[in-house]
Amino acid sequence: MYPFAGLPENLVAFCDALRRQHGFRIGPAEHRDATRALDVVDVADERAVRHALRSILAATRDDVTIFDAAFTQFFFPGSIAPPQDQIPSTREESGTDADGKRADRERARHHPRPGSDADDLSESGGGPVTRIESTDATQEKAAVFASSSYSPLEADAADGPELPVVEPAWREAARSFVRRLQLGLSRRWRPARQGRRFDFRRTLRAGLQTGGEVLSPRWRHRPRRMPRFVLLIDGSRSMGGHAVAALQMAVAMASVTLRIEVFTFSTGLQRVTDQVRRASVGERQRLDRLHHAWAGGTSIGTCLHDFLRRFGDRTVRRDTIVMIASDGLDVGAPDLLRHAMSDLHRRAAGVVWLNPLLETEGYEPTAAGMRAARPYVTTFTSVNDASGLTRLSRTVRLRA
Repeated sequence: MYPFAGLPENLVAFCDALRRQHGFRIGPAEHRDATRALDVVDVADERAVRHALRSILAATRDDVTIFDAAFTQFFFPGSIAPPQDQIPSTREESGTDADGKRADRERARHHPRPGSDADDLSESGGGPVTRIESTDATQEKAAVFASSSYSPLEADAADGPELPVVEPAWREAARSFVRRLQLGLSRRWRPARQGRRFDFRRTLRAGLQTGGEVLSPRWRHRPRRMPRFVLLIDGSRSMGGHAVAALQMAVAMASVTLRIEVFTFSTGLQRVTDQVRRASVGERQRLDRLHHAWAGGTSIGTCLHDFLRRFGDRTVRRDTIVMIASDGLDVGAPDLLRHAMSDLHRRAAGVVWLNPLLETEGYEPTAAGMRAARPYVTTFTSVNDASGLTRLSRTVRLRA
């Protein structure tokens, strides 16, 4: 099945071919994810290997088509596959000049600049990988090549995004959103200055201070329940700049309520509540040590299942509103996502799915992940700015 001698050489060569020939944005983080994925699948099963690598190395729907063609051409060169020049481009090339050539800004987006690390690699023998024999020396060379390969996402994957400063418009929208959401009356009666029920015991005790004269009646009422919030932000590559708006919403909500938990996920899950709360009071915070919870592939079902297993019992209750900010492009198992969404719907007061692509003209939520999640979503909308959060406060639906 594999054209090279060992698995490390094959994985390095395939990732290098996707990056150099098709413009895939693959760096050390994606290479580590792919290596971990191959540890849990049968490497002798071509279908399992294809699906595992596709979920990590392909970031968009167009990438999936290109990935399948490139996978077949690389691992099965003798089979029928489209020629190299007929494989479609990874993304649409915009900004062409009169001669049909790509503009400089588009070329710089897909290829490293002259004089960068990629050029140094090509001059020192880091170009196309040739067939080699499986020896200890060659495996050591492959490891060195993988660690020094060029990646336009290397800095972002290592450090993570910087949390934005709370803008006044976002804070007002978050305050309005939190105030409007009330989950009905509590079952317990609480002491109050005015209420519907006369508190005989507390009235008699208050009369002891006035010689037994009942001068100050006491009352009890049922206060309204304030909700808890759980915000799950999809930080995969397919979300792009939309994840910044979700982080802005998280910081704004944390500035007006303490009843919030924030998580990021990609192929793994990470709790970032502490960093978000510090950013909400004006501290400069960067989400670091996210590992597989940012700028990678997308595995929504696996991450939601991990969230329920680790944090579900103490964060998701009948007064909790779960908000998922994701485009729904999931290449994982739909049954796993369906089971996790069903569990969230059963436990929480409401499940809000914020899909930033809903504002795109002609978009239809037909992805497998969205089809699996939609039956268990109580509110399906998008929030890309402060006005969208204000609009959500008037349209959100909760269970009684």
